[in-house]
Amino acid sequence: MLLKFKESLSKLTGLQEIHPASPENPKILVAVSGGIDSMCLVHLFHRIFYRNFAIATVNFSLRGEESDGDEELVRSWAEERGIEYFSKVFDTIEYCRVKGVSTQVAARDLRYSWFNLLMAEHSFDYLAVAHNLNDSVETFFLNILRGTGIQGLTGIRRKNGKIIRPLLSITRREIAEFVKRENIPFREDSSNSQSYYSRNRIRNMVFPEFEMINASFLGTVEKDMANVEAAADILEELYIVKKAELLDCKRSRIDLGRLLKERRPDYWLYMILSEYGFNADQTEQIYSSLEGQPGKEFHSDSHLVLKDREYLLIYPKGVARGESRELNDAESRLSYANGQGLSLAEFEERLTDKQDHTEAEAETEVETEITIGQTLESIGDILDSNSEEVEVHDYDNELFKVLLKGSRELKEYAILGFLVRISVYPKPAGFKFKDGPRKIEYTADLFGSTDISAAAAVRINYKVNEPSLLLDADLLEFPLICRRWSEGDKFMPLGMTGYKKVSDYLTDIKMDKVSKSYQPVMTSGDKIVALIGQRIDERYKITAHTKNILEITIIN
Repeated sequence: MLLKFKESLSKLTGLQEIHPASPENPKILVAVSGGIDSMCLVHLFHRIFYRNFAIATVNFSLRGEESDGDEELVRSWAEERGIEYFSKVFDTIEYCRVKGVSTQVAARDLRYSWFNLLMAEHSFDYLAVAHNLNDSVETFFLNILRGTGIQGLTGIRRKNGKIIRPLLSITRREIAEFVKRENIPFREDSSNSQSYYSRNRIRNMVFPEFEMINASFLGTVEKDMANVEAAADILEELYIVKKAELLDCKRSRIDLGRLLKERRPDYWLYMILSEYGFNADQTEQIYSSLEGQPGKEFHSDSHLVLKDREYLLIYPKGVARGESRELNDAESRLSYANGQGLSLAEFEERLTDKQDHTEAEAETEVETEITIGQTLESIGDILDSNSEEVEVHDYDNELFKVLLKGSRELKEYAILGFLVRISVYPKPAGFKFKDGPRKIEYTADLFGSTDISAAAAVRINYKVNEPSLLLDADLLEFPLICRRWSEGDKFMPLGMTGYKKVSDYLTDIKMDKVSKSYQPVMTSGDKIVALIGQRIDERYKITAHTKNILEITIIN
């Protein structure tokens, strides 16, 4: 046992040969519960005279005096041998209540969070845990019963980051024999004899049957898992290549055309979507939908997958205000995209595009660096040196005034998650009207998050049909007012001779309901002169008689 342990420890730590008493050895934190496996593990460290290790034990307060007795055994064992010792008591039941998780999940979360903290504070190189071969084979069968990918058929990994498992090739029977021979104290967890948990049922009821068929079945399964692990390592390298081909990480979308040309598209789909929290059953449902109509949604705990015509689009759940709100009503956005004769994915092509400035803008350009989505608190420092030219308006504000005094005057406003430039200038000689509207999609945080990192993670797609709107400045009554549209608002869209409700117009252009609720209008007196980013009122258009132009441009 000692030789087997030293060889295992040598491989796991990368040392060609273990010299246990050397102060240069890696510093190892040993997780000890007081049970037979962990007491065997810590005894082995002590028995080979390993110098750089300490003990950490957790009392989960789940079994009353039994839990306290486990903690006391580990404490006294460590003190008798002068070994550094850490302990922690958790109210696991309360954690389960608050987090809504099982006791098993809670215990795992609590102990590993604390272990990681200890390792960081005390510069431990590794955390040694006492999983043995029985544990690994139990995990193998549990994963099969629950449904798993190839990684689940490898059992428990011998090494996972800084976590090492020196006993993973040793059976529980070997451990029991060694503990008896060495007279190692340990505490028996009474719950281990109960078959309430799935793992215990496999351990207590299934494995004895397997042993009757094959007395050395644990060793046989270990070899099988090693073969699968070798295949999994090779497949992992191939997956990295396939993932780069199939998944556009920047836009979080899977190319369906490429996916369906693969020999096993269902497998590569599972591999990719499992990283976003989708299980095997969910992935099978998604795969079955690929030949169907676009628009179907699938949800994991953390992400939404939307089937578009050419792509599977992957969105993180939650928005800046209220984690229960979905990312911009995927169904409405898809309807809007299809209404324009485009796929939703085609909109995503230019999410971060920025508009080129027109010649008139270039003449009066102000170099101001403001990031999309910033709000009053977050960009105040940036504006200190340029406060006369830029006014900031948190998107929660209902309205603000545009005060322009004369020609060549320019002001910039941070609103709607964009930097909006409003300028007045004489109509240039030879002025030509634009051939038609430019359709651009911008990305902005329409919910006014003050947490810029969160805003960057969850973006709302807002369709801008006209980044630049031109009005006859001499027909306007100042100050202009910018506000959100409200029920009953009407205007005369450019090219029309009659009035139309703003709500109907936004519906006609298939604007989704989230973007619609944030659409701003500009008014002159009591008349709406423009829907910013969309369309002007016919009565204020540029004509041959126009002398001065007011331009409203979304520049970022």
